[in-house]
Amino acid sequence: MRKFLISAEEIVTIICLMIYSGTPLEPLMTHGFTLKEGDRLIDRLLFTFTYIVSLSLITLRWKKASYVFSKDKFIWILLGVCTLSSFWSLDSDTTIRRVLGLAGTMLFGVYLASRYTLKEQLKLCAYMLGISAFMCILFAVLIPQYSIGSAGDPTSWRGIYQQKNILGTRFVLGGGIFFFLAMTTRENRWVLWFGYVVSGLLVLLSKSTTSLGNFIIITAAFLIYYRILHLKYKVMIPIVTLLSTVGIALYTWFISQADTILGSVGKDTTLTGRAELWPAVLQMIAKRPWLGYGYGVFWEDSSESSIVVQTVQWNAPNAHNGFLDLWLALGLLGVFVFAIGFVINFLRAIYLVRWNQTSDENLWLLVFFTYTILSNLTETTLLDQNSLEWILYVTAILSSKFPTRANM
Repeated sequence: MRKFLISAEEIVTIICLMIYSGTPLEPLMTHGFTLKEGDRLIDRLLFTFTYIVSLSLITLRWKKASYVFSKDKFIWILLGVCTLSSFWSLDSDTTIRRVLGLAGTMLFGVYLASRYTLKEQLKLCAYMLGISAFMCILFAVLIPQYSIGSAGDPTSWRGIYQQKNILGTRFVLGGGIFFFLAMTTRENRWVLWFGYVVSGLLVLLSKSTTSLGNFIIITAAFLIYYRILHLKYKVMIPIVTLLSTVGIALYTWFISQADTILGSVGKDTTLTGRAELWPAVLQMIAKRPWLGYGYGVFWEDSSESSIVVQTVQWNAPNAHNGFLDLWLALGLLGVFVFAIGFVINFLRAIYLVRWNQTSDENLWLLVFFTYTILSNLTETTLLDQNSLEWILYVTAILSSKFPTRANM
């Protein structure tokens, strides 16, 4: 009976993870995402289901959940700033609803951290992403009108997701998880390598140039962290300095040659409109730099967002940059709180890798923090309600401070 309950809980967890990642129900219920966001009642019901499941499962092990909850104050301070932003928000009611959704999302992160070790969490994510990859391929074969074709490119894949960039971002994360598990796990290693290859293939089929670059960088980041951080300080510091110098030089060269490089692959230096969008967003940030416009309201058909849309001449759903969206929502106050927590945990992850060289789980912290930075340069996942990435950010931090395995 105990084994059955454990298996049932794992299945429910995988289902919840898929809801946050994106389910096959979404394109089916919205006719290939042709219905408006307000008509997608199924989404709200599914996320409400995850909140109820999280609260129920946390109640069963409330002592461990309370312990995990108390292990990092900055993510909860950030949630508190989101709540307080309702006092200066453009729409306080919307902010409160969004904060409740964010709290429910983070609650699921607390459950994961209190119930599973970090590696167990990643294995559950690997199961979920494997199912998602299979469904993306199945949709492309059986109902291509729902899964292939994006604005400006009728051949790019989007799978079971709303657009190609989401598919690309999702399997950059998937590639990182499969690669990490393949490098640190002995069991079923060939299956994990297969998952890594399929993830890379889906990133290629999405035709998201940014995602492809991030996929390569995440793979390289693991290898670099794995090799370099175990060296002696006298060797590590010069190597890190050299790699940083080379990285900056390559970045500078890329910027100077952007027209030629992007033009050769059919892209342009506007990064699909982002180069026009970001200056317009910065102008709006300058109007409320300290506290922002309130959590989750700026892009909700506000008069302020309409100014940005009129400027760029396309319907931007967000700033396509997580750091700018965080600044828009919570001002420098929110950016400052997030930055402090991020830097502290990043440095702590480096210390854990060097101090506890027998544990590979600490490497995931560094890899995922790198992914968080990269993914938020051109998309938005920071402090995003109902976001798989934000759940994994919360669990990565909390799990690193909860060394013992949480049992039922």
